[in-house]
Amino acid sequence: MLEIDRFEKILDELEKKGRLSYQELDSILKVSPSTIRRDIEKMYKNGLLIKIKGGIAQLQKLNFDPKITDRFNKNVEGKKEIAEKAFKRIKKGDFIYLDAGTTVFYLIEKLKDTEVTVITNGAMHIDELLKNNIRTIIAGGEIKGLTGAVVGIETAEFLDKYRFDKCFLGTNGISIKAGFTTPEVNEAMVKKKVLELSEEKYILADEDKFDKISNIKFSSLGNCKIITTNKAIKQNNRYKKYFY
Repeated sequence: MLEIDRFEKILDELEKKGRLSYQELDSILKVSPSTIRRDIEKMYKNGLLIKIKGGIAQLQKLNFDPKITDRFNKNVEGKKEIAEKAFKRIKKGDFIYLDAGTTVFYLIEKLKDTEVTVITNGAMHIDELLKNNIRTIIAGGEIKGLTGAVVGIETAEFLDKYRFDKCFLGTNGISIKAGFTTPEVNEAMVKKKVLELSEEKYILADEDKFDKISNIKFSSLGNCKIITTNKAIKQNNRYKKYFY
């Protein structure tokens, strides 16, 4: 069996079962253990699967967008670490875009009394921005109730007249295979537009976002730099060229 045929067979079986042990791989592929391990390592490095104890698993697919209230209190320390790193990229006078993501939210308090202008599509961010005395412009459009994000064609058209020094976006999934992904097409549309309009582009993401794929791709990995936790950097060495 050729290498490409083995890869296809492995992916087909993962689609059916979700995970496979090395014993199952031996039975399915009928090749030497060293060949199986080489195949798995190559597929892992190319973002086609994840490795687990005793075997492999399918990349997790995210077909929904968790409620913002469910995400705010998750991995708070990691989000604060990311916010601290992101803040170091911001200079006096910058014109920046802040996405509606909860990780991005923790960057706002770092900006207190700084001489920057922020545009955001995060309805949930407004009170925090004003409380911290930050000059703020809110993007127009329809508010997505689940996440508090202002999204859609009207939002993209509203943003088109601006040019940003830096943008800071969240993501639902990061994968070598699929890039940066989100579950909702209107949200992906806004993210794509912001990336087109930004000089420096940053994705803020904790370790939970790696090796996950959602429905809609909004950017390739090489188009942005990932700001993440030290823990995530250690766990995801194959993404190292994309880390800030």
